[in-house]
Amino acid sequence: MDKPCTYKGQRMRKVCFFILLLALAISCQSKNTTKEKSNSTVSNDTVPNHTLNEENVIFEEIEEEIVEDDMDFMPPIEEQSYYGIEIGKPIKDYELHSGTLKTGEGEFQVHYMFYKKDTLGYVSGEDLIETIHIWDRRGATNEGVRVGTTFGEIKDLFPLPKVHGSEMESRVHVFHKKHMYRLDYYNLEYELDHSRIPDSVRVTEIIIH
Repeated sequence: MDKPCTYKGQRMRKVCFFILLLALAISCQSKNTTKEKSNSTVSNDTVPNHTLNEENVIFEEIEEEIVEDDMDFMPPIEEQSYYGIEIGKPIKDYELHSGTLKTGEGEFQVHYMFYKKDTLGYVSGEDLIETIHIWDRRGATNEGVRVGTTFGEIKDLFPLPKVHGSEMESRVHVFHKKHMYRLDYYNLEYELDHSRIPDSVRVTEIIIH
């Protein structure tokens, strides 16, 4: 009479052992899946931190010539936008790369614009785009101003250009509507006599504000 009970007991132990193994297998699989998802999230969300020295990038850019291969990429510099990126729009709406910009004034957190492997410039602002800074020579304004345009050419386009110096690294800009054209010329005076600026001085950066 004891044998059936012994057989049933052994069978129950085997069933319990099988259930335990199955539970462990499911638990391990769940952990692996979670880990894979976590790693995938880190990989997709990781954005490289670019650190650029403004002076080096700007002066390399104006020395380059526009070649025929560049003709398929010449985004116009509109009054309030460039390359589809528009003043006042949320930064998160665009595919930008957060990074650091080094200038004579210090280091600043900005959002770089890229085309393939080329740095086009950057945008600044907290949540919304406040300014767009263009370094790339291929885009031009409706009037034809681009990085590399000379001050003499600007005077031909705008006979009475508004030019101001600045205490910020003695930078000099030409102001025209919603654009600022930074020149390769330096002066602290805000009310600057533009007749003192050589015609050969070139635009190193175009700023939309």
